Amino acid sequence: MADAVFNWYKNAGTAEPGTKRSETTLQAKKHLSSMGWVFWYAQKNGRQELRYQSPQGKVYYTLKAACKGYIDGTSGAEGGGGGGMAVAVAADLEPKKPLKRKSLTQENPAFPKSLPFKSLQPPKRRKKLRKQENQAKTRVIKRASIRIREDLVPNSSHRNPRTVLSWLIDNNAVSILGKVYYRNKAGNPLMRGRITRTGIQCDCCFRVFALTAFEAHAGSTNHRPAANIILDDGSGRSLSDCRRQVHDSMMTIPTSAKKDDSNPHGSDDVCSACCDGGELICCDRCPSAFHVNCVGLKEVPDGDWFCPSCCCGICCIGTVTDDDNFLACQQCECKFHIGCLKLKESNELAGKNNWFCSHSCENIFSGLRNLTGKPIPVGTNLTWTLLKSKASSNADGYTDCPDGLDSCAENHSKLNIALDVMHECFEPSKDSYTGRDLVEAVIFSKGSKLKRLNFKGFYIAVLEENDDLVSVATVRVHGDIVAEMSLVATRFSHRRRGMCRALVDELEKNLAKLGVQKLILPAVPPAVDTWVNGFGFSHMTSDERSKLLQYNLLDFQGSIMCQKPLKTEL
Repeated sequence: MADAVFNWYKNAGTAEPGTKRSETTLQAKKHLSSMGWVFWYAQKNGRQELRYQSPQGKVYYTLKAACKGYIDGTSGAEGGGGGGMAVAVAADLEPKKPLKRKSLTQENPAFPKSLPFKSLQPPKRRKKLRKQENQAKTRVIKRASIRIREDLVPNSSHRNPRTVLSWLIDNNAVSILGKVYYRNKAGNPLMRGRITRTGIQCDCCFRVFALTAFEAHAGSTNHRPAANIILDDGSGRSLSDCRRQVHDSMMTIPTSAKKDDSNPHGSDDVCSACCDGGELICCDRCPSAFHVNCVGLKEVPDGDWFCPSCCCGICCIGTVTDDDNFLACQQCECKFHIGCLKLKESNELAGKNNWFCSHSCENIFSGLRNLTGKPIPVGTNLTWTLLKSKASSNADGYTDCPDGLDSCAENHSKLNIALDVMHECFEPSKDSYTGRDLVEAVIFSKGSKLKRLNFKGFYIAVLEENDDLVSVATVRVHGDIVAEMSLVATRFSHRRRGMCRALVDELEKNLAKLGVQKLILPAVPPAVDTWVNGFGFSHMTSDERSKLLQYNLLDFQGSIMCQKPLKTEL
């Protein structure tokens, strides 16, 4: 069959007399596949194009170039000339054993069969698996892991209070012990004080107040302390102005400095379900890749195969066509064929830009938005707040703030403080492929072309004591079926005071009000007993986990998935 490669290259893909061009093409691909070549799809200009990779790792963009590379390789092995083809023919007599391709067996209805598109290779030989064959490739398939810090980093800023003032001091926007005053509506000072990391120290009584408490101490009921506390340095800047200054400096990032998270091979290098590397089956529509057993399959399927996220939630079929044929739910991110939605009479929402697959998803979406940014008292001097990154980068590398600059800057400052709390409690964890900080990506709801790194649906729940942010949890709601709480952290100085319980209890209560049925989390082994015995969670079985594989869940190496049913009020 090696002559099929030679003939295809010599005739530029035209068929020999008595044979069809498609048969000649398939014969050439069949031989390349049997000799260890790997084929996959890559995205280019909105289209999917086939790539050909030799056993030595070199990638070719056309079948003609691949055939030439094969011919040159075999010729080079024998010193060139016609002898190379003789060796290739001899090799074809005892080819490498291809992976067996038996009939597709579906163990899980969540992973349906694909549309019967014509395969580009013979069904028994189609090579859909990505193998890492050398160190240069295996180094990028390490599973993401996260480790708890056992103690504070010596001489670090983690020992400082986590307040907005502390954040402004650390970012050189204000000076410690800098003079400030609270102004009335006429702009005149009502009360003077000095900036500390924990609050404003009043000049008259020398007590330290949180920002809202200093406003009340000044006799004001405006409930806008940051906008009315002014630096007494002649600049006329308020604390809100200082927050915007830091926010703008952080968010003005040149487009050239932004890292592209797309994979040059067209598909991911780790399994989207378990985040491990190895031998993976690639989705024919998106960059996601999976272990065969992680998606409920016994064998690699013949023909095109689509991951659960790329299949319609009604007919359970995927296609290689563009996104114009799909609508994605704004809340759970499940996709549906427009045609399937039109056939479903009960669905009245199809065709809208901000579309939801169900009324429950629409209610959850609006409920979360109504909760965002509004502090809820949960105890003496304790407030619980739900946050979400509001700024989105535009084409120039700057950001747009839909709720106004003040609101965006305040939200951004608290998210940065929440990130500091996470970094205090967890050692740095970077994705092995993109190199970006996973915790930061979650806190700021960063999106990605890779589904396992797409965190745009995350909200951040924070607990504050007198403006000092003491506990943080990340949460993503996948409709009314399940919500995930991937990361939870409480500062060392506030542990064993019930802060984490206050944070999680309020989160569970608000999720239950929205009708969410279950809360899950990936627990590190040392914390499993605490979550099970102290918070009412239980271990999730593999069967229970398989029912959620259509959702993009964040998991870490060595973690144990736990679950807890919520008492819904809907």
